[in-house]
Amino acid sequence: MTYPSAVLLTSRVALAGAALLLSACRHSQSSSTAPSGAASERVQILALGSGVTATIVAPEHLDPRQRVELILYALPNGNTTAQTMGRALTAGMDWHYDIQHIGAQTRALRARGMSNAIVAYLEADTKSWPEWRRVRGYENANARIVAMVDRVRAALGNPSGMMVTLTGHSGGGSFFWGFIEGQPSLPDWLERIVFLDANYSFEPRHGEKIAAWLRRSERNTLVVLAYDDRNIMLDGKRVITDSTGGTWRASQRMMDFFRPMFALTPGTLGEFVRYRGPQIEFLLHPNPANRILHTEMIGEMNGYMHAMLARRPDYESGESVLRPVRAYARWIEP
Repeated sequence: MTYPSAVLLTSRVALAGAALLLSACRHSQSSSTAPSGAASERVQILALGSGVTATIVAPEHLDPRQRVELILYALPNGNTTAQTMGRALTAGMDWHYDIQHIGAQTRALRARGMSNAIVAYLEADTKSWPEWRRVRGYENANARIVAMVDRVRAALGNPSGMMVTLTGHSGGGSFFWGFIEGQPSLPDWLERIVFLDANYSFEPRHGEKIAAWLRRSERNTLVVLAYDDRNIMLDGKRVITDSTGGTWRASQRMMDFFRPMFALTPGTLGEFVRYRGPQIEFLLHPNPANRILHTEMIGEMNGYMHAMLARRPDYESGESVLRPVRAYARWIEP
């Protein structure tokens, strides 16, 4: 997959001196890479073509003792990158800025040891990855998604040992399926897949590639977060009308697929039922009050933070952040 030279951006990460160097070339719309905001982060925007942008947010200084961790975050339906990053609400602001706080949660992750965490927020101009793929035709869209991921990695210079996570919320899951369907097998540099209430369209063909990827390396990790959405109501109407729809049913299909191959032990973690194996974690909220927890799990319950910390020894031996108290409040930008 090739793109016009006008939208190409080259950049690299230099760990020597613990400095991030994002050098923009031939890209008139790229943003400055100077530190941004109170968090002292560097921001670079890449136009990936086909109406897609990747907003790369990195710490001002990288720790040369730690690996770079690239987090590919596919946006949920209806949300902008700025809303997904989050800010403290003031009078008149759109409420979407206060529901996910991926920016603040990532800063909290850096403080917990993921000092070199870099997030690439992946936004389609349709504000819907399912619609973006549908309009372009799935085969074409899938190939473009694979190429886009490669370009984001290249923009960081592919530093040795870079850990890559594929994650996202809601309709961002469609980006996952495009990435999985668009290549014969999942790449070796991918180390973590995290579905944040985003696995609606799971099919066995996806599971086969994920299972092969899990078997390839014991470091590879799959985390799935979902809640019982079968009977939730909005404006007096049931939200999920399809008998096979929603992430609760999709998670059951996923567990049915993986259980024969990977031992999954049932348990609990706070309000969640947890099914866990050496490389897999399903976290399912039973939702006894029948509330819409779709975004609340991600923001208010620190679901993104937990999924990124799962299987890390320092975290597993301590207290879980998966609870309805924001563990990242001090990192929210004003």
